[in-house]
Amino acid sequence: MAAGLGLDVVTAFKELYLTVKFIHRLVFSAKHYKMEREELRQEFHLEVLYLQSFGQLLVENKGFHNERAWLQEIYSIFERLRLHCGDHAKLAAAQDSDYQTYSPYLHHSTAVSGVIEFEFDIPSDSHEISKFSELAKLKRFTLGWFTTRPSANWDSWKWALFERRRFERFVAEFQKWTAKIKDLVPLMMALNPHYDNSLVLDKLITDEHSRRVGVAPHASLRRLAIEPGLDQTNFFIENVKLDAPLEAECLTIANLVNTSESHREPEKVLVEYKQYGSDPDDIDIKSDLQTEERVHQLASLLSSAGTHGLHTLEFRGLIHQTEGKRYAFLFNFPPSSSSDRVPTSLYSLMSMHSTLRMSLPQRFRVAKDAVTAVSAFHADGWVHKSIRSHSIVFFPSITGNPSSSTVQSEVTFGGCYLADFEFARPESAQTQYTFDNHLEKILYRHPERQGPPTVSFRKIHDIYALGVVLLEIGVWKTALSIYQQAHKKLKPGVTMSPRGIQNLFVEIARRQLPHHMGPAYRDAVVKCLLGTGFGEEENWVMNFYEEVVQNIDVGKLQ
Repeated sequence: MAAGLGLDVVTAFKELYLTVKFIHRLVFSAKHYKMEREELRQEFHLEVLYLQSFGQLLVENKGFHNERAWLQEIYSIFERLRLHCGDHAKLAAAQDSDYQTYSPYLHHSTAVSGVIEFEFDIPSDSHEISKFSELAKLKRFTLGWFTTRPSANWDSWKWALFERRRFERFVAEFQKWTAKIKDLVPLMMALNPHYDNSLVLDKLITDEHSRRVGVAPHASLRRLAIEPGLDQTNFFIENVKLDAPLEAECLTIANLVNTSESHREPEKVLVEYKQYGSDPDDIDIKSDLQTEERVHQLASLLSSAGTHGLHTLEFRGLIHQTEGKRYAFLFNFPPSSSSDRVPTSLYSLMSMHSTLRMSLPQRFRVAKDAVTAVSAFHADGWVHKSIRSHSIVFFPSITGNPSSSTVQSEVTFGGCYLADFEFARPESAQTQYTFDNHLEKILYRHPERQGPPTVSFRKIHDIYALGVVLLEIGVWKTALSIYQQAHKKLKPGVTMSPRGIQNLFVEIARRQLPHHMGPAYRDAVVKCLLGTGFGEEENWVMNFYEEVVQNIDVGKLQ
């Protein structure tokens, strides 16, 4: 079905990687490279390593047998990157032996081959780079399209090409397109039956290229979804006491005390809870086997997801608090965040109307982070079940003025995290038909899941909740505020039905979002709220990517 397009993807990758490999050697062979540019060089080095590992995994794991729409997206990204490197390919054709030997644009035999004929490795040895630099000095060429001088030596061309601002723009554009590849990585696994094999997933979990590309955590999550009881890791933390408020429901700060070393200072950690027992006053309720299995499964999920680009916090471990009939899930603070302040939720930020309002690019970034995180978890076979603006959190920045009392000077908007995983589970697992009548929670629930639920929780229910959050971000009002404003217009004694709440959100999205966030964002939100147009199960993740993820983009406003 997609064999021809798969070959096109491999061909585009080969041409791109040969050019990028040449540019990498060019950049790292430059003498007298100023220290202020060293960070840029290292950023580019990481992007090349990512591209290298992605290509290797794509070929080794039969990624080119994926669904056609996915292949088309990858091909388009490779082509954009290739065009971005276009001038350098001309130079590589004149100067680089690997490009001259293996370029599919120069040789028909490599263009029709589905294998990689050249070495993936990029030079890291200083002697190898130095040898390349010395060889380059001996060569001269004429490039009228680049320089006003009819003849320019290699070194002067190289420095003109990588003048600081030019190189910054080059690296930034490169990162922009490789970031899109990273969004597509979990989709690759969801769309290819090759990744339903436990042995394949086990290999990916430990593979160096898999870890570099970001496939390893997705392989772990997928493995857990397929065989939930497989992970036998003991996540419980021994010889500690948690000093935390019993009434806390959301992510909060607690003191972790080491009971075996009383002289040690308490350590601040982040904590979430999973409660068991329907009656909090019944002291005889104990954690049953099913609860323990779900707790272990959730700990495995959080351990695999944390710090791996899934916008989740780094998982620390578990504590069973029998006196509170709950399990405490402990997390580390994000790097460079303050451990003195309680994390701030998106809901809290939106509630401070007169104090704070995110800029348009900031709102798009938060929305993008939310949809890519949910898309990845769904692709890996999991559902979150508690998506709300309360479950998207930010942390105070330690780079601002520590004496400032305003939220705006403390919150780093770019670093948002998805929290509140209390009820997360594999989609294929048995659902719990529980409910409550908490209005703020009800507003994020799909009409099918309001009141006593009659259907199992599915991805579509998560996506509805995500749509409500995206609506909140777009109009910068909480769902509760939107509901209350509409409820005031109803006659006394009249309440809004679940479908009525859904219709209210859809109507607000259609009417207000084009002005605030643009028509593409509006379309994505309406899709989430209505849950239509995502197709059959096998095409779901790709359709969600095309209809929602790609439309949450500030560039669509231009």
